[in-house]
Amino acid sequence: MASPARLLTDLDFCSGSRIEELNKLLEELERRESVALQGKEVVHTCVQAKELVFSIVAQVHPLPSPNAFLLLSGGLCSGSLDVSPTDLGSPSPFIGHYISYTLLVPIIRLPSPDLLLQSSPCHYSLPSSAWDSAPSELSTSHLSPHDVSTWFSAALLSVVSSLSEMPLTLQGAERWGSSVSILLSTSTLLIRYDLVPVVEVQGWPPGVQYLEDLVAEDGLAPKVFHLLPWGADGRWRVGFPGVELYMRRFLHPALSRVLRAAKGVLGKILQEKGAPGPYVVWVTVLQAYQRLPRGYLSQGHNAALCFLGILEELSRLFLKGSCPNPFLPGCDLLLGGRHGHHLARHISEIRTYPAKYLRAVIRDAKEVVKGGDKGEKEEADEKEERGFGCYTS
Repeated sequence: MASPARLLTDLDFCSGSRIEELNKLLEELERRESVALQGKEVVHTCVQAKELVFSIVAQVHPLPSPNAFLLLSGGLCSGSLDVSPTDLGSPSPFIGHYISYTLLVPIIRLPSPDLLLQSSPCHYSLPSSAWDSAPSELSTSHLSPHDVSTWFSAALLSVVSSLSEMPLTLQGAERWGSSVSILLSTSTLLIRYDLVPVVEVQGWPPGVQYLEDLVAEDGLAPKVFHLLPWGADGRWRVGFPGVELYMRRFLHPALSRVLRAAKGVLGKILQEKGAPGPYVVWVTVLQAYQRLPRGYLSQGHNAALCFLGILEELSRLFLKGSCPNPFLPGCDLLLGGRHGHHLARHISEIRTYPAKYLRAVIRDAKEVVKGGDKGEKEEADEKEERGFGCYTS
């Protein structure tokens, strides 16, 4: 007697993918990325790279002393910061599969936002009086992000060029927009650091929302914001990377898995010329976190459904042309974008074949610890495929 057919209750209607299969792929991606960073040799090399980069920055003067840096996992285009390809101005100077970090280097620390001039809800101007020991070439009425990053890049690259012996091989160091990228290597590993000069400000800017409640909840989240060196007309963009790093660390594991996967499958299209960058994925996940009940997130098998929902929500936001910043009323991450429908179509393609795209991201994750040089043809093909893309990591 034939056995009864199994009920297809776990089937995704839009793609025909099994929810169970998608959950396994999400778990596999998480495992691949964590394994890549847990090997003894990899950990040792990452520590060496961090110590080397920190020692390089310590030789740049004048910077606040004692200095402290904010280290974010992932490169500039990983979605940890509100930055778009337009802000960076050019494609990444380094191409390949590597472990990447973003290091925020405070050039100024302010005890409050009182000295700042707010020109919009998400931008500030920085008077030169805020930096008592500013280099002579920055002696203007206002410190523009371009001028500060030009000074910072030249000073940092000068230190790098003077290095003689290093525990790792220096593959290159180049300016990239308002930042500097440094690529270090061993025979099997490539490690990249994107270093960004920022202004660190104690307190909150006017009009901020939700963050005060987060800090009051347990007192562990830092009550500080940063001015990031990109914005029109010499203005600095407001960001909260310190608080958001705290939020990421305490994000429910199911949503962390969803965030990783969504940034993985959407990375290339969100890094195209005119795209907003993958920070919009993080914001969309935050909005989902506010809507979804804790009981839903505590069930790991719901991660796949949440992943599919994030894709649908992002497609809707791009079609609408609006994604408000959750912390700064009046700031819209998609304001002025002209590629919304184009991006929505790409996301719909991914939503139609989610398993295929997840498998591709998993293959990329396997390449991270291999490192090594690419052949000229392979590298040229990769450049052409990514076009304006910020990076692959």
